[in-house]
Amino acid sequence: MAQYKTEFADFDNGAAFDKILNAVAPHGFKDLSWHNDAMPSMSMDCGNGFSLVIRVDYKDPAKSEFPQWRKDKAIKQFMFGELDEDGEHTEEWQYDDIDALITHVEKVMTQ
Repeated sequence: MAQYKTEFADFDNGAAFDKILNAVAPHGFKDLSWHNDAMPSMSMDCGNGFSLVIRVDYKDPAKSEFPQWRKDKAIKQFMFGELDEDGEHTEEWQYDDIDALITHVEKVMTQ
């Protein structure tokens, strides 16, 4: 069973999570979802303490930890970014279009 299913039993965006993970797993991304986080995520270690992370929020904005931000479009459904050795974002991009997210990750990984 996928880790996100165990950590987020009520997660309503599994099809999107699976689609993204299937596309990026060949680049080393793994489901590292943890129930204390706001939403499921996948990540890959880049070395030197840096990692790339993709977060997938709930499909229903009302289930999000940040429902008003989602409704106001202050944050989007899919997030891709780089984390430094302290776990702080050095870069972050947000998408509501799953294919745009996957295209961006593929571009980054093949450069």
